[in-house]
Amino acid sequence: MTNELHQDGKTNLQHGHILHSEIIGRNTRDLVKSSRGADLRVYLPTLAEYVKMTPRIVTPIYPADANLIVSLLDIHASPSPLTQGPPSLEILEAGTGHGGLTLYLARAIHAANIVRPNINSPSSKAVEGCQPPSHLITGTPSAQRPSGQEGDLNSQSKSSYEYSSDNRQAVVHTLDLSWRHSKHAEQIVKGFRYGLYANDIVFHVGDVSQWIDEQVSNRGLGPDENAFLSHIVLDMPSSSHHVEKAASVLHTNGNLLAFNPSITQIISIVKIVKQLGLPLVLSSVLELGPNISGGKDWDVRTVIPRSLTRKAKAPTREDDASENPDQDLDDGAVANTAEGDDQRIHDQVGGMAIVCRPKVGYRVAGGGFLGVWKKMKY
Repeated sequence: MTNELHQDGKTNLQHGHILHSEIIGRNTRDLVKSSRGADLRVYLPTLAEYVKMTPRIVTPIYPADANLIVSLLDIHASPSPLTQGPPSLEILEAGTGHGGLTLYLARAIHAANIVRPNINSPSSKAVEGCQPPSHLITGTPSAQRPSGQEGDLNSQSKSSYEYSSDNRQAVVHTLDLSWRHSKHAEQIVKGFRYGLYANDIVFHVGDVSQWIDEQVSNRGLGPDENAFLSHIVLDMPSSSHHVEKAASVLHTNGNLLAFNPSITQIISIVKIVKQLGLPLVLSSVLELGPNISGGKDWDVRTVIPRSLTRKAKAPTREDDASENPDQDLDDGAVANTAEGDDQRIHDQVGGMAIVCRPKVGYRVAGGGFLGVWKKMKY
């Protein structure tokens, strides 16, 4: 993938170099020749290609996982009449990182924001200094797309649209502790398709809980009715420290997602939710990773070991030893496992234990873990 195109720029490739002046003004899928005579086909990178190939200072959430996260939020954005006041759809992403997930979230809500075509905009053909990255691939001449059709390399420059932040009906708030990471992610966002989704995002730097307190104060929200976020995504190692605060500003039926590299971090959130009695119901725990399409379901529940219950009621009988020692808190169901596949993690806090295993019954390794909670009224 090239850097931003400039009239006097060039990109070095395995098959020689290509002058940016040979790309500027071309349409997608046009053929150009390198300095060594190799045929190259030029096109705009997809969002997935852009996320994977842009320079990074932190590991991004890769496209397959970002797509799954966005689909679990079940966002249905559509334009609405002009209204005064805050956006009707607000999403918090805590842990901006590379900005990959930020772009996917912004794309999901983009349709809700008002876009006014500017009839006085310059030609959609490329001009010097406002070009996005382009892809170059080797190839042989073939039937080419006629110029001027939708999808041309230089269509939809940022100057072709007028945005008004005051008219946004949906917004992604993305926050990171590191100013450096936040500024890098902002440049990544602005570099995709002439900043197509840049106006859908607000970048913040700081602590998540402090940011929430500031928002509640600035918006004049009361202690009883202070919810303003439709969904929250926590992509940070200390997610469990901020769950209570996050739950307090999440709308009823909103989703709280936690993405962590370790299942024990998800377990920490499960315990916090249970101990504090937060109005969050665990919908699913998914393992993400290579060759796991759509995520692998894990069974993560709080249970009371039956042996503790027996001790409180009566002495243990010999024939009780064959019974399963775990009992579900919700419906008393027994968690059955095949021999050798039990992955329960017992953390005896207040007589509670954690059941933690793949639902299919065998051990898997690798990838991250995604916990999904739904805000309920108790």
